[in-house]
Amino acid sequence: MSFVGEVTGVFGLLGKAWNLLRDRLDPARAQAKRLIETFEAYGIARQQIPRVLPPELKLPNANFSTPDKLKDKVTPELLDWAADYLAINRSWLDGVASQPHPVMDHASDTAGYRTWLVQRLVEAPNADHSLSVWKAHGQPISGGQGSLFLIYQEASEGLDGIELNRCWLLSDGWHLDHPRCLHLMVAVVAMARSLGIPVRGMDVEMEALEQVATGEKLIPQAKFRIKGMWHPEDLIEPLPGQDTAWRQALWKAARAHLTDAEIRSQIAETSNHTS
Repeated sequence: MSFVGEVTGVFGLLGKAWNLLRDRLDPARAQAKRLIETFEAYGIARQQIPRVLPPELKLPNANFSTPDKLKDKVTPELLDWAADYLAINRSWLDGVASQPHPVMDHASDTAGYRTWLVQRLVEAPNADHSLSVWKAHGQPISGGQGSLFLIYQEASEGLDGIELNRCWLLSDGWHLDHPRCLHLMVAVVAMARSLGIPVRGMDVEMEALEQVATGEKLIPQAKFRIKGMWHPEDLIEPLPGQDTAWRQALWKAARAHLTDAEIRSQIAETSNHTS
């Protein structure tokens, strides 16, 4: 590494250290900074933020130009509204929670997943609903490692023709090498299919996946690290000639979580074909 490169690296580290210290010493500024950066992660530039604010929370554009100009204008009402508008964990905006995305984990009562999904379909009838299953790129479902995410998304009209994608996590600390996590994942995929919600599988760079797990990255930021796609539905209804004993055992274990009679009836045909 050249001398210039070494000096640049040192200054970069010092800058990060100073920013962390400044945020700790000035939590109001840290809130303002996090609020601006979160809107930008969702495709809303800081100068555009006033356009989406409700009338009672309107602020001049200049207030959003820097955290220092915004920090004295941040109110609990503004943060409450932003958390709801972007579907962001309110306590994360305060800097006291590590996970930015709301977690709707019903692992102990899987019927709760379907109840929640139906509620979202009712509350946001005009949005495009989808369920994504994220795993580390290059890791197989059988015998793979790394975090496993179930991400529910609602896409609605945003500013200037750009979609606003709101995200919820339906998993909490799930991993590919944990059999019960796989069983629950397949069960939720079956529930989503029964409700007509499209399901997609995403291969994401391991580093970005773990950054989402620790709250260092927002889901929209990690989308730029998607390396490929796969089809979770194949775990329920495999392509002709591609079934395996492992897949059948996985589907049998997943069906044990589908206690809701309506779900069972809606997937009965698939179950008969793949059992």
